Amino acid sequence: MKHKLTFILEIVWMIIMISSLVVAIYKTIQTNFTDNLILYFIALIASFMFSYRRYLRKTEEKNQSKN
Repeated sequence: MKHKLTFILEIVWMIIMISSLVVAIYKTIQTNFTDNLILYFIALIASFMFSYRRYLRKTEEKNQSKN
């Protein structure tokens, strides 16, 4: 159960990252960059969270395979 939860959280952060980046690019084309900085910031935070969750999951899998 714990493995599924960490994998689901990883996927959720990836979806947030991709969707906010797509919306930010679309809105930037329509308006200007400074109006959409918060969307780029959300995409950046989501990419860090995705990377961190992925790192934790891989480390946990490696530790369990050693035992």
